[in-house]
Amino acid sequence: MRITFLTIFPASFSSFPSCPVISRAVEKGIISFDVVDIREYADGCFRAVDDSPYGGGAGLLLRADTLTKALEDVKTGRSRTILLGPKGKKFTQTMAHELAGEKHIILVAGHYEGVDERFRSHIDDEISIGDYILTGGESAAMIVAEAVTRLLDGALRGSSAKEESFEDGILEYPQYTHPAVFEGKAVPEVLMSGDRKRIAYFNETEALKDTIRLRPDLLSNDRDFSCCSLHKDYGNEADIIRWIKERLPVPEILYEDETYLILSKKKGKSLKDCTKNRILKTCAAILKAFWAMDVSDCPCCESIEVAISKMKERKLSYAEWNMLQKLEGNTGLNEDRVFSHGNLKLDNIIVNGNGLLMLTGMQKAGTADRYRDLALLIPSLEEAGIRKEELFSLLGLEPDEEKIEFFGNLNSLLSG
Repeated sequence: MRITFLTIFPASFSSFPSCPVISRAVEKGIISFDVVDIREYADGCFRAVDDSPYGGGAGLLLRADTLTKALEDVKTGRSRTILLGPKGKKFTQTMAHELAGEKHIILVAGHYEGVDERFRSHIDDEISIGDYILTGGESAAMIVAEAVTRLLDGALRGSSAKEESFEDGILEYPQYTHPAVFEGKAVPEVLMSGDRKRIAYFNETEALKDTIRLRPDLLSNDRDFSCCSLHKDYGNEADIIRWIKERLPVPEILYEDETYLILSKKKGKSLKDCTKNRILKTCAAILKAFWAMDVSDCPCCESIEVAISKMKERKLSYAEWNMLQKLEGNTGLNEDRVFSHGNLKLDNIIVNGNGLLMLTGMQKAGTADRYRDLALLIPSLEEAGIRKEELFSLLGLEPDEEKIEFFGNLNSLLSG
Protein backbone atom coordinates (compact mmCIF):
# COMPACT_ATOMS: atom_id res chain seq x y z
CA MET A 1 0.00 0.00 0.00
CA ARG A 2 0.99 3.59 -0.59
CA ILE A 3 -0.25 6.60 1.40
CA THR A 4 0.32 10.14 0.14
CA PHE A 5 -0.09 13.16 2.41
CA LEU A 6 -1.00 16.49 0.79
CA THR A 7 -0.16 19.32 3.17
CA ILE A 8 1.07 22.91 3.42
CA PHE A 9 3.21 21.91 6.42
CA PRO A 10 5.27 18.89 5.30
CA ALA A 11 7.57 19.16 8.34
CA SER A 12 4.64 18.00 10.48
CA PHE A 13 5.17 14.47 9.13
CA SER A 14 8.94 14.29 9.75
CA SER A 15 8.73 12.02 12.79
CA PHE A 16 5.80 9.90 11.61
CA PRO A 17 7.83 7.22 9.75
CA SER A 18 9.97 6.63 12.86
CA CYS A 19 7.07 5.28 14.95
CA PRO A 20 7.83 1.59 15.72
CA VAL A 21 4.88 -0.04 13.96
CA ILE A 22 5.09 2.37 11.03
CA SER A 23 8.85 1.98 10.56
CA ARG A 24 8.57 -1.82 10.74
CA ALA A 25 5.85 -1.82 8.07
CA VAL A 26 7.99 0.43 5.83
CA GLU A 27 11.09 -1.76 6.31
CA LYS A 28 9.09 -4.86 5.37
CA GLY A 29 7.81 -3.16 2.23
CA ILE A 30 4.22 -3.42 3.45
CA ILE A 31 3.59 0.30 3.00
CA SER A 32 5.25 3.46 1.69
CA PHE A 33 4.58 7.12 2.42
CA ASP A 34 4.92 10.28 0.36
CA VAL A 35 4.62 13.81 1.71
CA VAL A 36 3.66 16.37 -0.94
CA ASP A 37 3.95 20.11 -0.28
CA ILE A 38 0.88 21.81 -1.73
CA ARG A 39 2.85 25.10 -1.93
CA GLU A 40 4.93 23.62 -4.75
CA TYR A 41 1.84 23.86 -6.93
CA ALA A 42 0.97 27.48 -6.10
CA ASP A 43 1.43 30.25 -8.68
CA GLY A 44 3.33 33.51 -8.17
CA CYS A 45 6.49 34.40 -6.30
CA PHE A 46 4.71 34.25 -2.91
CA ARG A 47 3.23 30.80 -3.65
CA ALA A 48 -0.09 31.70 -2.00
CA VAL A 49 -2.13 28.62 -1.17
CA ASP A 50 -4.92 30.43 0.65
CA ASP A 51 -7.12 33.49 0.34
CA SER A 52 -9.99 35.33 2.03
CA PRO A 53 -13.50 33.93 1.55
CA TYR A 54 -15.90 35.68 -0.82
CA GLY A 55 -18.76 37.27 1.09
CA GLY A 56 -16.58 37.98 4.10
CA GLY A 57 -15.85 35.99 7.20
CA ALA A 58 -12.95 35.27 9.50
CA GLY A 59 -9.89 33.28 8.47
CA LEU A 60 -8.55 31.98 5.19
CA LEU A 61 -9.48 29.15 2.84
CA LEU A 62 -7.18 26.82 0.92
CA ARG A 63 -7.58 27.59 -2.78
CA ALA A 64 -9.31 25.04 -5.00
CA ASP A 65 -6.98 25.61 -7.98
CA THR A 66 -3.78 24.93 -6.05
CA LEU A 67 -5.21 21.94 -4.18
CA THR A 68 -6.52 20.42 -7.40
CA LYS A 69 -3.17 20.78 -9.18
CA ALA A 70 -1.41 18.98 -6.33
CA LEU A 71 -4.03 16.26 -6.14
CA GLU A 72 -4.16 15.55 -9.86
CA ASP A 73 -0.36 15.31 -10.02
CA VAL A 74 -0.21 12.44 -7.52
CA LYS A 75 -3.52 10.78 -8.29
CA THR A 76 -3.77 7.57 -10.33
CA GLY A 77 -6.66 5.45 -11.46
CA ARG A 78 -6.27 3.35 -8.29
CA SER A 79 -6.15 6.22 -5.80
CA ARG A 80 -8.74 6.88 -3.12
CA THR A 81 -8.74 10.57 -2.23
CA ILE A 82 -9.79 11.71 1.23
CA LEU A 83 -10.04 15.18 2.72
CA LEU A 84 -9.58 15.48 6.48
CA GLY A 85 -12.16 17.96 7.74
CA PRO A 86 -15.03 18.52 10.22
CA LYS A 87 -17.76 17.87 7.65
CA GLY A 88 -16.64 14.30 7.05
CA LYS A 89 -17.94 10.99 8.29
CA LYS A 90 -16.59 10.16 11.73
CA PHE A 91 -13.59 7.84 11.46
CA THR A 92 -14.15 4.35 12.90
CA GLN A 93 -12.34 1.04 13.07
CA THR A 94 -14.71 -0.26 10.41
CA MET A 95 -13.58 2.51 8.07
CA ALA A 96 -9.94 1.71 8.89
CA HIS A 97 -10.52 -1.89 7.78
CA GLU A 98 -12.15 -0.66 4.58
CA LEU A 99 -9.23 1.65 3.76
CA ALA A 100 -6.74 -1.10 4.52
CA GLY A 101 -7.96 -2.82 1.38
CA GLU A 102 -6.96 0.09 -0.88
CA LYS A 103 -3.79 0.23 -3.00
CA HIS A 104 -3.23 3.99 -2.79
CA ILE A 105 -4.75 6.51 -0.39
CA ILE A 106 -4.28 10.27 -0.71
CA LEU A 107 -4.94 12.15 2.52
CA VAL A 108 -5.49 15.88 2.05
CA ALA A 109 -4.83 17.83 5.25
CA GLY A 110 -7.20 20.75 5.44
CA HIS A 111 -6.08 23.94 7.17
CA TYR A 112 -7.20 27.37 8.34
CA GLU A 113 -10.97 27.76 7.92
CA GLY A 114 -11.14 24.86 5.48
CA VAL A 115 -11.08 24.49 1.72
CA ASP A 116 -12.85 26.14 -1.19
CA GLU A 117 -16.13 24.23 -1.56
CA ARG A 118 -15.42 23.55 -5.23
CA PHE A 119 -12.48 21.31 -4.31
CA ARG A 120 -14.85 18.74 -2.80
CA SER A 121 -15.88 17.60 -6.27
CA HIS A 122 -12.34 16.25 -6.72
CA ILE A 123 -12.29 13.97 -3.66
CA ASP A 124 -13.88 10.60 -2.95
CA ASP A 125 -14.55 11.03 0.77
CA GLU A 126 -14.21 13.41 3.68
CA ILE A 127 -13.28 12.06 7.12
CA SER A 128 -13.45 13.64 10.56
CA ILE A 129 -11.65 12.14 13.56
CA GLY A 130 -14.07 13.71 16.03
CA ASP A 131 -16.37 16.55 16.92
CA TYR A 132 -13.72 19.13 17.71
CA ILE A 133 -11.60 21.60 15.75
CA LEU A 134 -7.86 21.32 15.07
CA THR A 135 -5.58 23.96 13.60
CA GLY A 136 -4.94 21.69 10.64
CA GLY A 137 -5.63 18.23 9.31
CA GLU A 138 -2.04 16.98 9.54
CA SER A 139 -2.48 15.23 12.91
CA ALA A 140 -5.81 13.80 11.73
CA ALA A 141 -4.17 12.45 8.56
CA MET A 142 -1.48 10.73 10.63
CA ILE A 143 -4.12 9.16 12.88
CA VAL A 144 -5.93 7.70 9.87
CA ALA A 145 -2.66 6.50 8.35
CA GLU A 146 -1.56 4.80 11.58
CA ALA A 147 -4.93 3.12 12.12
CA VAL A 148 -4.83 1.75 8.57
CA THR A 149 -1.17 0.70 8.62
CA ARG A 150 -1.43 -1.44 11.74
CA LEU A 151 -4.23 -3.48 10.09
CA LEU A 152 -2.04 -4.52 7.15
CA ASP A 153 -0.79 -8.11 7.19
CA GLY A 154 2.61 -8.25 8.86
CA ALA A 155 2.54 -4.77 10.37
CA LEU A 156 1.90 -6.08 13.88
CA ARG A 157 3.42 -9.11 15.54
CA GLY A 158 1.14 -12.12 16.01
CA SER A 159 -2.57 -11.41 16.39
CA SER A 160 -2.26 -8.14 18.32
CA ALA A 161 -5.00 -6.42 16.30
CA LYS A 162 -7.62 -9.14 16.67
CA GLU A 163 -8.68 -8.48 20.27
CA GLU A 164 -8.56 -4.70 20.52
CA SER A 165 -11.14 -2.08 21.35
CA PHE A 166 -13.71 -1.57 18.56
CA GLU A 167 -12.64 -4.68 16.62
CA ASP A 168 -15.81 -6.47 17.73
CA GLY A 169 -17.78 -3.28 18.17
CA ILE A 170 -16.97 -3.10 21.90
CA LEU A 171 -14.09 -2.01 24.12
CA GLU A 172 -11.18 -4.34 24.83
CA TYR A 173 -11.23 -6.30 28.08
CA PRO A 174 -9.15 -4.97 31.04
CA GLN A 175 -5.64 -6.40 31.23
CA TYR A 176 -3.09 -6.92 34.02
CA THR A 177 0.64 -7.59 34.38
CA HIS A 178 3.20 -7.81 37.22
CA PRO A 179 3.06 -7.33 40.13
CA ALA A 180 0.32 -9.81 40.99
CA VAL A 181 -0.80 -7.55 43.86
CA PHE A 182 -0.63 -3.75 43.63
CA GLU A 183 -1.90 -1.41 46.34
CA GLY A 184 -3.85 -4.30 47.82
CA LYS A 185 -5.56 -5.14 44.52
CA ALA A 186 -4.85 -8.61 43.12
CA VAL A 187 -4.97 -9.75 39.53
CA PRO A 188 -8.22 -11.73 39.04
CA GLU A 189 -7.60 -15.35 39.93
CA VAL A 190 -9.07 -16.66 36.70
CA LEU A 191 -6.34 -14.94 34.64
CA MET A 192 -3.68 -16.96 36.48
CA SER A 193 -5.58 -20.25 36.31
CA GLY A 194 -4.27 -21.33 32.91
CA ASP A 195 -7.81 -22.37 31.97
CA ARG A 196 -8.18 -20.84 28.51
CA LYS A 197 -11.93 -21.45 28.35
CA ARG A 198 -12.56 -19.68 31.68
CA ILE A 199 -10.21 -16.86 30.70
CA ALA A 200 -12.00 -16.30 27.37
CA TYR A 201 -15.35 -16.26 29.17
CA PHE A 202 -14.05 -13.81 31.79
CA ASN A 203 -12.43 -11.49 29.25
CA GLU A 204 -15.49 -11.27 27.04
CA THR A 205 -17.78 -10.58 29.99
CA GLU A 206 -15.46 -7.91 31.40
CA ALA A 207 -15.13 -6.25 27.98
CA LEU A 208 -18.92 -5.99 27.75
CA LYS A 209 -19.15 -4.62 31.30
CA ASP A 210 -16.63 -1.89 30.48
CA THR A 211 -18.46 -1.03 27.26
CA ILE A 212 -21.80 -0.78 29.07
CA ARG A 213 -20.23 1.42 31.76
CA LEU A 214 -17.96 3.61 29.62
CA ARG A 215 -19.24 3.55 26.02
CA PRO A 216 -22.90 2.51 25.92
CA ASP A 217 -23.20 4.44 22.64
CA LEU A 218 -21.39 1.51 20.97
CA LEU A 219 -24.20 -0.89 21.93
CA SER A 220 -27.09 -0.30 19.56
CA ASN A 221 -28.50 -3.83 19.24
CA ASP A 222 -28.80 -7.14 21.05
CA ARG A 223 -25.82 -9.27 20.05
CA ASP A 224 -24.42 -12.74 20.48
CA PHE A 225 -20.71 -13.00 21.26
CA SER A 226 -18.49 -16.07 21.53
CA CYS A 227 -19.20 -16.82 25.18
CA CYS A 228 -22.21 -14.70 26.13
CA SER A 229 -25.06 -12.55 24.83
CA LEU A 230 -25.89 -8.89 25.29
CA HIS A 231 -29.54 -7.85 25.60
CA LYS A 232 -31.31 -4.58 26.13
CA ASP A 233 -33.75 -5.16 28.95
CA TYR A 234 -37.08 -3.50 28.23
CA GLY A 235 -38.36 -4.15 31.74
CA ASN A 236 -39.23 -7.86 31.68
CA GLU A 237 -36.27 -10.07 30.99
CA ALA A 238 -34.23 -9.93 34.21
CA ASP A 239 -37.31 -10.37 36.40
CA ILE A 240 -38.65 -13.18 34.23
CA ILE A 241 -35.32 -15.04 34.18
CA ARG A 242 -35.11 -14.91 37.97
CA TRP A 243 -38.71 -16.11 38.27
CA ILE A 244 -38.57 -18.91 35.72
CA LYS A 245 -35.03 -20.28 36.09
CA GLU A 246 -36.12 -23.08 38.47
CA ARG A 247 -38.85 -24.14 36.06
CA LEU A 248 -37.28 -24.02 32.59
CA PRO A 249 -33.74 -23.69 31.15
CA VAL A 250 -32.97 -20.01 30.58
CA PRO A 251 -29.72 -18.03 30.41
CA GLU A 252 -27.87 -17.08 33.59
CA ILE A 253 -27.61 -13.36 34.30
CA LEU A 254 -23.88 -12.58 34.39
CA TYR A 255 -24.30 -8.83 34.79
CA GLU A 256 -27.10 -6.29 34.73
CA ASP A 257 -27.58 -2.56 34.95
CA GLU A 258 -30.60 -0.34 34.28
CA THR A 259 -30.41 -0.90 30.52
CA TYR A 260 -28.38 -3.99 29.63
CA LEU A 261 -28.07 -7.64 30.57
CA ILE A 262 -25.11 -9.89 29.90
CA LEU A 263 -26.41 -13.44 29.63
CA SER A 264 -24.70 -16.81 29.47
CA LYS A 265 -24.72 -18.94 26.33
CA LYS A 266 -24.69 -22.67 25.83
CA LYS A 267 -23.41 -24.53 22.83
CA GLY A 268 -26.30 -25.92 20.87
CA LYS A 269 -28.29 -25.24 17.74
CA SER A 270 -31.45 -23.41 16.88
CA LEU A 271 -34.56 -25.56 16.73
CA LYS A 272 -35.11 -24.32 13.16
CA ASP A 273 -32.12 -26.49 12.10
CA CYS A 274 -33.79 -29.69 13.33
CA THR A 275 -36.12 -32.15 11.64
CA LYS A 276 -39.81 -31.29 11.26
CA ASN A 277 -40.79 -33.99 13.71
CA ARG A 278 -38.45 -32.67 16.40
CA ILE A 279 -39.52 -29.08 15.80
CA LEU A 280 -43.16 -30.00 16.20
CA LYS A 281 -42.73 -32.14 19.34
CA THR A 282 -40.38 -29.63 21.03
CA CYS A 283 -42.71 -26.69 20.41
CA ALA A 284 -45.70 -28.61 21.73
CA ALA A 285 -43.75 -29.65 24.86
CA ILE A 286 -42.62 -26.07 25.52
CA LEU A 287 -46.13 -24.66 25.18
CA LYS A 288 -47.56 -27.34 27.48
CA ALA A 289 -44.87 -26.53 30.05
CA PHE A 290 -45.74 -22.81 29.81
CA TRP A 291 -49.44 -23.47 30.23
CA ALA A 292 -48.95 -25.81 33.21
CA MET A 293 -47.15 -23.13 35.28
CA ASP A 294 -48.73 -21.41 38.25
CA VAL A 295 -48.54 -17.76 37.15
CA SER A 296 -50.09 -16.23 40.26
CA ASP A 297 -46.73 -14.71 41.24
CA CYS A 298 -45.41 -14.00 37.72
CA PRO A 299 -43.73 -10.56 37.91
CA CYS A 300 -44.82 -9.30 34.47
CA CYS A 301 -48.19 -8.88 32.80
CA GLU A 302 -48.50 -8.68 29.01
CA SER A 303 -52.26 -8.64 28.68
CA ILE A 304 -54.06 -7.09 25.70
CA GLU A 305 -54.73 -3.95 27.76
CA VAL A 306 -51.05 -3.60 28.69
CA ALA A 307 -49.92 -4.23 25.11
CA ILE A 308 -52.28 -1.59 23.67
CA SER A 309 -51.24 0.88 26.37
CA LYS A 310 -47.58 0.37 25.38
CA MET A 311 -48.42 0.94 21.74
CA LYS A 312 -50.15 4.22 22.53
CA GLU A 313 -46.92 5.50 24.11
CA ARG A 314 -45.05 5.05 20.83
CA LYS A 315 -44.98 7.22 17.74
CA LEU A 316 -47.19 5.44 15.24
CA SER A 317 -47.69 5.81 11.53
CA TYR A 318 -51.21 6.38 10.23
CA ALA A 319 -51.47 2.72 9.19
CA GLU A 320 -50.28 1.53 12.63
CA TRP A 321 -52.67 3.84 14.45
CA ASN A 322 -55.55 2.68 12.28
CA MET A 323 -54.71 -0.96 13.01
CA LEU A 324 -54.45 -0.21 16.74
CA GLN A 325 -57.89 1.38 16.72
CA LYS A 326 -59.35 -1.74 15.08
CA LEU A 327 -57.67 -3.97 17.65
CA GLU A 328 -58.85 -1.80 20.53
CA GLY A 329 -62.39 -2.08 19.24
CA ASN A 330 -62.14 -5.86 19.39
CA THR A 331 -60.75 -6.35 22.89
CA GLY A 332 -63.76 -8.27 24.10
CA LEU A 333 -61.88 -11.50 23.52
CA ASN A 334 -61.92 -13.80 26.53
CA GLU A 335 -58.28 -13.83 27.66
CA ASP A 336 -57.01 -17.19 28.85
CA ARG A 337 -53.84 -16.00 30.57
CA VAL A 338 -50.87 -18.31 30.91
CA PHE A 339 -47.12 -17.77 30.91
CA SER A 340 -46.14 -16.30 27.53
CA HIS A 341 -42.62 -16.15 26.08
CA GLY A 342 -43.49 -13.09 23.98
CA ASN A 343 -41.01 -13.87 21.20
CA LEU A 344 -41.49 -17.58 20.69
CA LYS A 345 -39.73 -18.26 17.41
CA LEU A 346 -37.58 -21.23 16.45
CA ASP A 347 -34.43 -19.05 16.61
CA ASN A 348 -35.03 -18.51 20.33
CA ILE A 349 -35.25 -22.23 21.14
CA ILE A 350 -31.77 -23.76 21.57
CA VAL A 351 -31.43 -27.55 21.66
CA ASN A 352 -28.82 -30.28 21.64
CA GLY A 353 -28.86 -34.05 21.35
CA ASN A 354 -30.40 -34.42 24.80
CA GLY A 355 -33.32 -32.04 24.29
CA LEU A 356 -34.15 -28.45 25.17
CA LEU A 357 -31.02 -26.56 26.16
CA MET A 358 -32.16 -22.95 26.55
CA LEU A 359 -34.94 -20.48 25.81
CA THR A 360 -33.65 -17.05 24.82
CA GLY A 361 -35.06 -13.64 23.83
CA MET A 362 -37.45 -13.22 26.74
CA GLN A 363 -37.58 -9.39 26.87
CA LYS A 364 -41.36 -9.40 26.36
CA ALA A 365 -42.29 -12.39 28.51
CA GLY A 366 -45.11 -12.35 31.04
CA THR A 367 -48.68 -13.49 31.53
CA ALA A 368 -50.84 -13.24 28.41
CA ASP A 369 -53.39 -15.18 26.41
CA ARG A 370 -51.99 -18.48 25.13
CA TYR A 371 -52.67 -17.38 21.56
CA ARG A 372 -50.04 -14.66 21.87
CA ASP A 373 -47.30 -17.32 21.63
CA LEU A 374 -49.25 -19.44 19.17
CA ALA A 375 -49.62 -16.51 16.77
CA LEU A 376 -45.87 -15.88 17.00
CA LEU A 377 -44.93 -19.50 16.50
CA ILE A 378 -47.21 -20.34 13.55
CA PRO A 379 -45.20 -18.31 10.94
CA SER A 380 -41.93 -19.97 12.09
CA LEU A 381 -43.52 -23.39 11.77
CA GLU A 382 -44.87 -22.58 8.31
CA GLU A 383 -41.38 -21.55 7.20
CA ALA A 384 -40.23 -25.00 8.32
CA GLY A 385 -43.01 -26.63 6.28
CA ILE A 386 -45.25 -27.45 9.27
CA ARG A 387 -48.98 -26.69 9.20
CA LYS A 388 -50.53 -25.11 12.29
CA GLU A 389 -53.10 -27.92 12.39
CA GLU A 390 -50.29 -30.36 13.20
CA LEU A 391 -49.31 -28.34 16.25
CA PHE A 392 -52.87 -27.87 17.45
CA SER A 393 -53.44 -31.61 17.14
CA LEU A 394 -50.52 -32.30 19.52
CA LEU A 395 -51.83 -29.64 21.90
CA GLY A 396 -55.36 -31.08 21.84
CA LEU A 397 -56.85 -27.76 20.73
CA GLU A 398 -59.10 -26.56 17.95
CA PRO A 399 -57.59 -23.46 16.26
CA ASP A 400 -59.37 -20.21 17.18
CA GLU A 401 -58.89 -18.31 13.93
CA GLU A 402 -60.21 -15.06 15.41
CA LYS A 403 -57.57 -15.10 18.13
CA ILE A 404 -54.82 -16.14 15.73
CA GLU A 405 -55.61 -13.13 13.53
CA PHE A 406 -55.98 -10.74 16.48
CA PHE A 407 -52.71 -11.67 18.17
CA GLY A 408 -50.91 -11.90 14.84
CA ASN A 409 -51.83 -8.26 14.17
CA LEU A 410 -51.01 -7.20 17.73
CA ASN A 411 -47.63 -8.95 17.66
CA SER A 412 -46.88 -7.32 14.33
CA LEU A 413 -47.57 -3.87 15.80
CA LEU A 414 -45.50 -4.54 18.91
CA SER A 415 -42.49 -5.67 16.90
CA GLY A 416 -42.73 -2.83 14.37
